[in-house]
Amino acid sequence: MTAVLEARVTRLEKKVERLETWAGPGQNVSFSDSLADLRKKFDEFGKVQAKHTKMIDNLTADVATLKSDMVEVKGTLGEILDRLPPRRE
Repeated sequence: MTAVLEARVTRLEKKVERLETWAGPGQNVSFSDSLADLRKKFDEFGKVQAKHTKMIDNLTADVATLKSDMVEVKGTLGEILDRLPPRRE
């Protein structure tokens, strides 16, 4: 039984050694810092996206107003042209 236990412990030690080599002692801290930085950038991106969405909404409203104004201008221009004397040839 001791030999079986010793073999299991040896395999476990190799796995832990490989894990420490791969992950390293600072990998968890580095990963945590990177994740926090990514979350901060995502929050900043969300703020920029909200600002751009508001700007697009304002532009869309401005275009709608401009279209409405142009309908009025065309109507007024049509009335003016109708009042002009006919063109001479």
